[in-house]
Amino acid sequence: MTDVRNDDFTLINTPADVIPLYRGNGQKEHEQYIGFETEIFVYRHDKNGTPVGASSRECAQIVAHLKSRGEEPQLEMASAVEYASPAYPVTEVAKLNREITRAWGAYQDGIREAGFKTNDAALAPFVTLDSAKENLVDRDRARGLVKGMDLFKAPEFLKVTLLCTSTQVSLSYADPEDLRNTLATGYALTGAIFGVFANYPAFIEGKDERLQTNPRAAFYDAFGKDGGIPQSLLQSTSGEDFIRRHAEQVFKTDMLFYYDQKQNLVWPEKPVKFEELKALGLNTRSNYDLAETFVYTDYKVCNIRNSEGKPIGKRVEVRGFDAGELGAISAVPFCHALLRDPAGRGAVQGLLADYGLLPDQDGWQERLLAARRSAAHHEGKYLDVPFGTRPDGNNGNLKDFARDLGGILKAYSARHPELAAAIAPVIEICETGKPLAQIKSEQTRDYAHALAQLGADSSGASIANDDKPQATKPSARQAFKP
Repeated sequence: MTDVRNDDFTLINTPADVIPLYRGNGQKEHEQYIGFETEIFVYRHDKNGTPVGASSRECAQIVAHLKSRGEEPQLEMASAVEYASPAYPVTEVAKLNREITRAWGAYQDGIREAGFKTNDAALAPFVTLDSAKENLVDRDRARGLVKGMDLFKAPEFLKVTLLCTSTQVSLSYADPEDLRNTLATGYALTGAIFGVFANYPAFIEGKDERLQTNPRAAFYDAFGKDGGIPQSLLQSTSGEDFIRRHAEQVFKTDMLFYYDQKQNLVWPEKPVKFEELKALGLNTRSNYDLAETFVYTDYKVCNIRNSEGKPIGKRVEVRGFDAGELGAISAVPFCHALLRDPAGRGAVQGLLADYGLLPDQDGWQERLLAARRSAAHHEGKYLDVPFGTRPDGNNGNLKDFARDLGGILKAYSARHPELAAAIAPVIEICETGKPLAQIKSEQTRDYAHALAQLGADSSGASIANDDKPQATKPSARQAFKP
């Protein structure tokens, strides 16, 4: 969770005032940058063997311990810590992934040393909104955000904020056209990212009901225009047009809080739009940047910051990857292969064209939205869902698309053998058509079994790999109190 700088009082009067912020870095393709961050949910078992999320105080202790090991962790909203990599040139993507792999192992080891466990998934079965609120990080902005969402937003806003952990990859861009082209290709892959990188348990929120959706993807439905795939991209005709539409969206986005002239956070009685802050003389660059953070689309356009936290440009943040080892190790080469490697990007754009999902194809907007909807609400079918339209007019299928996508990633591995091991698990999912979430669901009998898989039963005994009949041991479901 990164705070927005609160000390830029430059006035932003119209969307035209911010268009220069999105001009890009003007550098050549091989001079662009790529970065990474991931959130790690942390829990422990109490004296009864019941899994509980790490408290705010415990997370602070974990962060301190990781720092003592030479790492630079950050606190997340509730029961989680975050690792963020430096940005690397795209020509050094293998070096970046080696650093990510090193850090991933170091964080896992450090968290275990501190007496806690990490959850290899986007959600933990036992966490509810009530339990997550008890573990909220001790920061005014976090408390204000949760209070505002609780009062004025649908419950799904808080579920994304407090229940979900994810992995993000950031990409710089050269100019407005590069920005739009990257977003258009990226959004066309949204359903595939949610589907292939699906990594969540069979049961969530302390409920016995087996999941039939991709929870993070489905939660974003409640965000309306500020979630999923934005109209600013779907309606745009050029890079400049997209930037204008995006700025207009930010101007009209509800803000749960804002900065005053003394750099303090203000929580209004009800949400305000950035454009409404002009009447208060608070239509500042800091508040514009803050308003942009309230746009929760699958790909965010957001600030690049220097080491002092000062915005120095904009970047694209790819946000569809679930938390866990798969996303941590494979998301960077996946994004490089399909969005920044010229051969891989050309191949995937050709594949996407076969499914009618690119901007120069009539009806692509509706197909894009439908493909995302199918991946989010898969009804237990995971990758076996509609995806685009084939040249013969028949519906495409995400499983078929993923299989061909795996072929593109195989060719990428041959060109980049130093990244072959990192991308291999994704290729396997593409070839088998079974994401981790599906495998976990097939291997989980019920909610009690989902808890048992976290490592201890109600007596505290380790049963992480247990496959005995549930009736022969104490009920973890009974031990858990939401």
